[in-house]
Amino acid sequence: MKLSMGLALGLGMLGLASCATSPDPRRDRNAPPPLHALISADALVFATFDTDGDLKVSGAELEAGITREFARADVNHDGALQPIEFQNWSNAALGGANLPPYRLDFDRNVDNTITAEEFHDELAARAHSYDADEDGVLTRAEFIRTINQTRPAMHERREDMRRGGGRRPPGG
Repeated sequence: MKLSMGLALGLGMLGLASCATSPDPRRDRNAPPPLHALISADALVFATFDTDGDLKVSGAELEAGITREFARADVNHDGALQPIEFQNWSNAALGGANLPPYRLDFDRNVDNTITAEEFHDELAARAHSYDADEDGVLTRAEFIRTINQTRPAMHERREDMRRGGGRRPPGG
């Protein structure tokens, strides 16, 4: 009884192991790799400017949104952003101080202060760079950047390393 139970358990584990390492049979080997979408932190901010809920950001919504974001960042209401104010805004609005746009993207004259004009000019220029059809309206599709390079599955990377296809030392 114990032998047959052990045999059944062993065969079951072997079956699971083979399923875990076999390629996805639904994927056509000749098909291009799936696309992955990227969205930048500034695009996330722009998406919040859509106040009428039509999933587009008009020129008027953009202007109002930039004004709102500057007011949110300028916590001491002196009309300029000090480095700590920008860092706090960046952490909250962009998701972190290490994500673009960076403070010096705004502070072009490097005087350690970001004026309302500098803030506006940087965000307006970034918004314009997303406007692919140049119609003055930003759509969600214009915020998306696609890449078609996928990370290989972990077992494929391990197999590549075993065959010597891993990273080589510099000069090697």
